Amino acid sequence: MGRSVDYLNNADLVLYFNGDFLSGLDEDGEYCQDMAELNWEDFYSELKHNIKAKLKSYNECEKWDSNEVSIFLENELAEIGLSEYCGLCSLSVRAKDDEFYNSYEKVKEGIAKHHVKQIEKSLVKCLENVGVEVLNRLGTMSNGIGVFEKANA
Repeated sequence: MGRSVDYLNNADLVLYFNGDFLSGLDEDGEYCQDMAELNWEDFYSELKHNIKAKLKSYNECEKWDSNEVSIFLENELAEIGLSEYCGLCSLSVRAKDDEFYNSYEKVKEGIAKHHVKQIEKSLVKCLENVGVEVLNRLGTMSNGIGVFEKANA
């Protein structure tokens, strides 16, 4: 699989997954806009519900990081964003960094980065629970296209 998808700027964790099921193709292989929107909304709602059930400190929010990444959950330490491009999706997490760099904020930033590492397995499990295939990024070709393979459990 060779595609590229955006993720949060300065992300501390990026999980890629195959979102071809979101394509909106009917049983005849014809594209249906209504089906694509319904598939995405169902997936998005279920993923958000699963993450909030597993990681109780996260609250819903509606923010954008660039034009392609929707930040949909956050807590005091981190933000979780979702992006999709041509059937390839990314779920990314970034530790929040405050603009004030006193000693407390530097400690908080370290705690936030540690928190992101701690929630990785929970996020993978949430993705698997909504029926998606988590992918490993193998590398990037010279034209910027990423190359992925199915992640081993």
